[in-house]
Amino acid sequence: MITSIRKFFGRTLLWLFFNIAMFAVLVGIDLYDIAMPLWWNDVAPLATNMLAGGLVSFFFYWLVVYEPERRKRHLIKTNLSKMYSRIKEGILYQIVFASQKGGRIDLEFSLDTIDRLLTVEGFKDTFSGGREANEGFYAFENQMMDNTREFREIVLYLDLLARQIEFVLHNYNMDDEHLFDFFKRLELLLLRLRHSTPGYDESKPLCSFIYEIFAGWNPIEGYMGYDLIDKMITDI
Repeated sequence: MITSIRKFFGRTLLWLFFNIAMFAVLVGIDLYDIAMPLWWNDVAPLATNMLAGGLVSFFFYWLVVYEPERRKRHLIKTNLSKMYSRIKEGILYQIVFASQKGGRIDLEFSLDTIDRLLTVEGFKDTFSGGREANEGFYAFENQMMDNTREFREIVLYLDLLARQIEFVLHNYNMDDEHLFDFFKRLELLLLRLRHSTPGYDESKPLCSFIYEIFAGWNPIEGYMGYDLIDKMITDI
């Protein structure tokens, strides 16, 4: 997307500068009364009008088309980033509550804890490892086997995120095929996860998705050190 925009505006700005330069040349010739061939008196007014029209058209396009579209794109992207952060924080609250219910006595609820767990390093350090049912990520996963309040809240947050992604796909033009494919696959995954049901096997896809985004983990690459969804939002 960024590459396409740069190419388009590279060509547009090139013609704009050429237009301005030629217009300046014509005005300069007229101001300084430079001697020109006889046919110049017929050609100069026509060329001046054409170049002036080109400048007016460019600025009209800039004000009426480009600038509103740029503001719209910026608004949609900023809103998606903010909403994703809020949804992620809301899910994290439920992870902490569920983990405490599952036996994580070492995990306290505080703003400092939430801020730390919102980083992939902090989450990975806190929830990776553990062998017992009340350790690591197991304490949370075990609470997803039943229809707990935390389970229902997380499913609701995933539904909200699916709606946000759907809105972006319908209102934000993505020229980058890789980005569009990523968000389309994410939308389909979220649509499936929002119909999750509690249970040992039933909740595994939901728990895996949550661990991946919070710990910056990928089944193929392993620990990446960043939240892939957050990175993709930055790239659109």
